[in-house]
Amino acid sequence: MNKFFKIVCILLFLLLGNISNGNAGLNIFPQPRYIPKLSFYGDSGKSYTVDNFKSDLLMVMIWSRYCGPCIGDMKHMDSFAQKMKDKGVRVIIISPASEWKSIDERRTFLKRIGAPNLVSYLDKKANFMLGMGVMSTPTVILINNRSEEVGQISGSVEWDEPEVIDYILKLKKSLY
Repeated sequence: MNKFFKIVCILLFLLLGNISNGNAGLNIFPQPRYIPKLSFYGDSGKSYTVDNFKSDLLMVMIWSRYCGPCIGDMKHMDSFAQKMKDKGVRVIIISPASEWKSIDERRTFLKRIGAPNLVSYLDKKANFMLGMGVMSTPTVILINNRSEEVGQISGSVEWDEPEVIDYILKLKKSLY
């Protein structure tokens, strides 16, 4: 039954991401939230949690290769990540492991859609996505330097726009 539930959740996740209207929903929490030790995986198969990524602000983008808004956001997110890497903001992306046949396929796909520099991880069995309460893509989870969730942004965003960069930098500053 547990496996069936996860499959249904993954299908719902993919469907909701594909029908997204492109409007971003911003939810900054009044108090940071505890994040359980949820694993995701690197290219070598090594397991990671958000604790492995220390920065002033970690942005974890949950995405799917079958999500139109996700693909549209990737070039902007790649540019954003490059602009923010020396400003205490780190970006990683996580997609369902079941969508990829190989590491090379994923890397080629990211390059083709204009996001060759994004650091990409896999979510096996949707444990990370479901554990974080993410039900649609794209969703960006905002995490402070204590590995606590401070908010989520759901939907499409042109991440490299000056207003978005300014907002994220102000948000980062307000966390400390």
